[in-house]
This record gives sequence, structure tokens and C-alpha cells, in this order.
Amino acid sequence: MEFEWDVAIVGAGMGGAAMGYALATAGHRVVFIEKGLAHFSQDERDDPDSLDEAKRLRNGRWPQQISGSVDARAVRFFPALGCGVGGSTLIYAATLERFSPGDFKIVDKSGRPSWPIDYENLEPFYRKAERLLHVRGSQDPLQPQSEVIEPPAMTRCDQHFFDSAQSNGMHPYRIHTACRYIDGCGQCGGFICHRSCKQDARRAFIEPALATGNAMVIDQCNVEKVSADDEAVTQLSCRRNGDELAIVAKFYVLAAGALSTPLLLLNSTNEFWPNGLANTSDLVGRNLMFHASDFFAVWPRGKTRVSEPGKSIGLRDFYEHEGLKLGVIQSTGLTATANNVLHFLKLLIDQNGWIWLKPLKPFMRIPAMIGALISGNATIFTSILEDLPYPENRVKPDPEDPASIYFEYTIHSELRQRMNTFRKLYRKAFKRHRMMMFGSEVNLNYGHACGTCRFGPDPATAVLDVNNRAHDLDNLYVVDASFFPTSGGANPSLTVAANALRVGEHIAQKLSATKPNRIETCMVSDTMS
Repeated sequence: MEFEWDVAIVGAGMGGAAMGYALATAGHRVVFIEKGLAHFSQDERDDPDSLDEAKRLRNGRWPQQISGSVDARAVRFFPALGCGVGGSTLIYAATLERFSPGDFKIVDKSGRPSWPIDYENLEPFYRKAERLLHVRGSQDPLQPQSEVIEPPAMTRCDQHFFDSAQSNGMHPYRIHTACRYIDGCGQCGGFICHRSCKQDARRAFIEPALATGNAMVIDQCNVEKVSADDEAVTQLSCRRNGDELAIVAKFYVLAAGALSTPLLLLNSTNEFWPNGLANTSDLVGRNLMFHASDFFAVWPRGKTRVSEPGKSIGLRDFYEHEGLKLGVIQSTGLTATANNVLHFLKLLIDQNGWIWLKPLKPFMRIPAMIGALISGNATIFTSILEDLPYPENRVKPDPEDPASIYFEYTIHSELRQRMNTFRKLYRKAFKRHRMMMFGSEVNLNYGHACGTCRFGPDPATAVLDVNNRAHDLDNLYVVDASFFPTSGGANPSLTVAANALRVGEHIAQKLSATKPNRIETCMVSDTMS
């Protein structure tokens, strides 16, 4: 580039998009640098199991498998991550929940608060994010007031389970989802929404940022190194379609995700940063957290049919239970069809490292059909269990390919114990209903990675300061889920968006008040006509 940007943002997912929106609408020049595509096919069939990298990118999915070690057992699989302008929101289920106020009051082993900000610091940005993302739902009776829009009516099936949970003493509410239209399809999970009813980061943040004339997107661009001296980042070294590209800005923001952001920092070594950029604390990549999630089938009582379940119901009755941090229970909008059972079976094989079963994956449709016949008219619910940070759980460069993601994770006994406690409580929520679990292992939710560049006031115990600036560098920020000091017990996306809006306001105040020269609004993309 022939000029210096105000802010260069690596990654156009929820965090990067919200940050860019905050800056561009404040009049500052922003460039989004995105690994994936800016535009996507509307007629190509999406196959989450495809090995074709180009096809995966055209469907907004992460193109490569990631490798890791879980309890010293090798795993390799495609993560449930998006790739392209919109990031993982391209394929997310559009559930946007706030963390609980209690999440911000957790203390670490030294007795200090894990979060350097309070719920009240984030609350106005939660409200702004909910408004921009068109979050629909009803007020959770167990949580503070949210800025949500009235949802559409529930299906008969969902109303049955909602009423049943209430009769069991629970406090169900209409789950908070991002949908632009009151009559949206209600099936927002797992794919790019070409009907435009699902509100994702692209529609909520990127497109309005481009409309200001202050922003630009460079897609199909891989950032290979962040160059820095001992005080500040000096440039981003990128590669696009085989060509080298250097991008210079006043401020640099990493928002590539909690797996890719620490990998980029660890690979950006030089004479000033021999252990990786911004890593004097040796915490970059450490404290990796995933939520643990179950999928379980619940049968209706009586003659209620479940042919059209929706993604409608949320329960936080066990978010905290008898001193334990647990999480939420949600409906998925899925029935126990053969295709859905097959999907869960393949996930279990890949994510649990059952290598001996992988050759049988092409033949799993028969047991899936049998499972679907057994499940009959069941609907599927899921849970999100909070994970806790441990320094030995980490992301680092793949020993065989340093540019690829590799992680090490140990499932601690306390996680297994909390999972077992939570599973008993599912039955309390749905007592008098027949239930069936899909799997008995601790199932890590690899789409919810967080914590790998945690923020906090002490440079010895945190990578980032309270405003998400790297303690070690004056002009480097991180606004994806890497900054989380704890994972909470709810979907992370809304908290990522709210915090990025908060940090965007902070950076905007630091930038010059002088109006920059306007640039042409565009997406640099080979797919543009």
C-alpha cells in the first residue's frame, strides 16, 4: 500500500468486524485483511466433511484440518470455524447470549479478579451489539435486562418443551438469536444464509463500515508475519495469490481467532522477540479453553409431534450450581434424523481421536439410520459447559508444519466431574421425558476456543492490558476470543462483539481528530466482476 492506514485488522470475523465498524463510523481509515473469500457461491452444495480446500473456502469453512493432542491422544479434524468475510459467523448458529454478571466476579488462584473489567463496563456495548445484530428473544428471568427484540411465535413442539420445563420448576426463556426479520426461517445453524435473514458480522458490521468510505477489505490474503521492533509493530508481511504484500498502519489489531492469533504471534520471531511477539510473559498460546458440549435427544410427552422444532429455548437454571460453574442448555432446532445422527457420529470419531474407527466413516450411515429409527420423534438439545484455564493447555506451531495450528489439551478431573454433575441436571430439567445422550465422553467444543492471549493489569500474568493492547507493544491489540481470562458458560460471540466495540471506541479516541482522506469503498477480491 502506498499510504499508512489508521488501523489494520487481521481477520474479518465477529471481533475484527465489530472493531472495524466502530473505527470506520468514527471517521478512521481501516483495512480488513482476510484469509478467506469476500464473496461466496449461492448454489454450491455445502459439505462440512469435504477435503477440497477451495470448495471449503467457497462455503465459508476453515480450509485445513488442525492437529492436536487431547490427553496425549492424537487428534486431527476440521474445526467448526468459518473462514471469509464474516468469519465463523458465516456458519454459526446465530445464538448471541451475554455472559452472566457473576462471570466477571470470578477470582483467580491469587484471590484477584480474573476479569479486569466489570459487567457494568461491558453492558452498554452488549446493548449496542444486540441492537446492531438484531438479537431476538425474550428476557431471561434469571439475568439482567437485555436489549432484545420480540421473537416470532414458537412451534407447537417448542411450546410443549417450554411449558414442560416451566412445570418442572425451570425458568426457560426464548433463546437470543441474530435474525434480521420477524418471519425468518429460524434455522440459522451451520451454513451461510443466502436468504439474508441471519444477521452475521458481515451484514452487521463489515457492510456498514464499507458504506462509510473509510474501509477496505483485502480477501484471500494470508498474514505470514507481524514485524516489530522493541516498542511497536512496524508492518504486516502478507501473501496474496502468490504475491508479497506489506501493510503499514498506526495501529494493528489481531482478530484471527483464539487458535490463529497466538500462532501468528509465536511465529513472528526476530532479534527483539526470540520467543514470539508480545510474549515476555510466556503466556501467548497458553490457557486455551474450549467449552464442553453434549447433544442429547428428548422425547415429547403424550401425542406431541416434533416434526418442526425451532431454535427457541434457553435454560440458565444451572449456570452456577452449588458453587460449581456449569452453563446453559439450549434447543438446537434439530430432530434426530439419520443425517443429524450421522453428523454427531462423525464428530465423535474425529474429535475424540478414535483413529481405528476412521476407516469406517463412509459406512456410518447404516448405524445412523438405526439410531434415527430408535430416536423416532425426538428433538435434540445441547449444552455449553464452562471450561477453566490451565497454562499447559495451549496452542503452538505444528512441529511438522509451523504455519499450521497445533494444540495440546488435558481434560482435568474437575471438568469430568462438572460434566457428570451437569448431565444429571439435564434430567431434572426434562423430568418425565425420555432422554438419550449422544456419546458419554467429554466432548470439547472446538468452535469456542478462547483464552490464548488473556487480558489483565499485570504484564507478568496477562498478554494484554485492560484495553486489549499488548503489554509489550504500544500499537498492537487483540479483539477475538483470545482475550478471555475465563470462558463463561455461554456462547462467546456476543461478548467478543461487545468488547470489540468497547476497544474500538478506545482506539478511536487515541487516533487523530483530523479527518482522513476518503478512500474508495471496495473489497479487493478475485471474485469481483
